[in-house]
Amino acid sequence: MSKRRLALVALVLLLGLLGCTRRSQDEVGVVARVNNRPITLDMLEFQYDLEHFEAFTGALPSVSSLREAYGEILGQLIAQELVSQELAKRGQDVSDEELAKAEADIRADYPADTFEQTLADEYIDLKMWRKHLRYVCGMEKFQRLVLRPSIHLDYRDVEAYYQAHLDAFRQPERVRVLAVFAEDRALVERVLAAHRQIRDAAALAKAFPAAQVREATIAHDLLAPSWADALRGGDAAGRGVVLPTRVGFEGLLLLERLPAQTLDVAQAYPQVEAALLEERLQQVFAAWLAKAVDASVIRVSERLLQKQRDEDLPPEPQGDDAAPQGGDPAQQNVASGNETG
Repeated sequence: MSKRRLALVALVLLLGLLGCTRRSQDEVGVVARVNNRPITLDMLEFQYDLEHFEAFTGALPSVSSLREAYGEILGQLIAQELVSQELAKRGQDVSDEELAKAEADIRADYPADTFEQTLADEYIDLKMWRKHLRYVCGMEKFQRLVLRPSIHLDYRDVEAYYQAHLDAFRQPERVRVLAVFAEDRALVERVLAAHRQIRDAAALAKAFPAAQVREATIAHDLLAPSWADALRGGDAAGRGVVLPTRVGFEGLLLLERLPAQTLDVAQAYPQVEAALLEERLQQVFAAWLAKAVDASVIRVSERLLQKQRDEDLPPEPQGDDAAPQGGDPAQQNVASGNETG
């Protein structure tokens, strides 16, 4: 199961369970404690920024919406901390070597030394990012070493799921095509001709680095009109066809027409197994998390649990609409959000 799905399970459970946890007096820089292990405000803010960076529109969120988002993220962090503590109890916590390998794998996706510059450009603190990565690695390790071994699937589970979701295994009419793109028409034609000797798309791409080459299987109903028209002709399955684009040329070679079919249970087995495994992982994790919360002492800052009286005041009126300085003192206190004695 994906990390995101595990986090969603944690979130749903914890939103219900946080109301049962103890409130704590605010400590500087600490928003919650899980079995006396602190979750800090800077981690909460970091996670919020990470999840909302691409969604930022320039408009500042209201205090109440910010409180709600922070509460959801705090639920995830509490679940991740509980997982981290469970791994430590088992002697299976994420080692520095495992963390370094995970970081190296991510850095490998960035050319040269651009990884840290990318973080800097997006205002991501490297130290906080590594702490976040340790939590992510912990969730993956917990899933692999603790949750997965407890799940057992047999043919009856697979058969029942297959019958209950038969529509998911019906495949429409499809086409398998080789698609080539390049700025030069002659290059596209050479790649299409070379397919007679070099059948593998990856090998073709290596042989012609100036062209983009890929093989794709597409439902006939989802084909772009220009592709559908081009693939009707006889040349499409022989020499291929070349179409002009706004910035170059694309070539299409029809490799195979695949009829509509319904996968039998043997053909669908890998998909069924993956879907069943994800479903069971959610169930097992939900059960474990509920027990872990019940067995733990979780203290959460009152400021995150309790809505403040003056949290989202309307904007103060300007100019002629401004309230007079005089008037009923009680009304002025209500307008300013202050309690009267």
